[in-house]
Amino acid sequence: MKLTSLVLSSLLAGAALVTQGAYAQAIDRSAPLVTVDDGVGGFNAHFGDSFAASTTGSTFTDIFTFNVGTPFDAAGSVTSSYLNTPLTKDLLITGLNLYRYDPLTNAILGSAISGINNTGFGEHPTDSWSLEAFGLQAGYYAVRVDGQVLGAGGGAFGADFTISPVPEPQTWGMLLAGLGLLGTTALRRRALVRDRA
Repeated sequence: MKLTSLVLSSLLAGAALVTQGAYAQAIDRSAPLVTVDDGVGGFNAHFGDSFAASTTGSTFTDIFTFNVGTPFDAAGSVTSSYLNTPLTKDLLITGLNLYRYDPLTNAILGSAISGINNTGFGEHPTDSWSLEAFGLQAGYYAVRVDGQVLGAGGGAFGADFTISPVPEPQTWGMLLAGLGLLGTTALRRRALVRDRA
């Protein structure tokens, strides 16, 4: 009798896992990035997503879009929550990318900039990813977060993203010309002071 119960229990557990896998699907979401002006030509943004228990076993791709009118530098990070589901990590972040795209076709333009996985070691560490990019041209961009919902209670991630404008070459030229002019003026003043003394 015990052997029959054990076999029956194993079959039920296996059926539950197969059923859970059958309902697992890819979750694809896209939303504009809500930005806050930083007062000096750039912006900051805080964003994220949460997943219900019904999405356990699903993979996800979240795309957050934005538009920048000048060349810029960018930095961002993503961290997942850990709800302490027994024997598993609730949310597994598998990728963080930044890329430029065509708003009419949604085609990626150029190469994507991949984030770095900074997740620590140990049992079920909280996911942590970061990315940096410098000297990007103006245009339409997207931050993409990929992952999988593993925990029975769903999960969540939070992210931050910052851009700062990069002076264009003409601006650097004007700055250097201005510094040169100031240097020349200072040297002439010194020469006049020496001549008077």
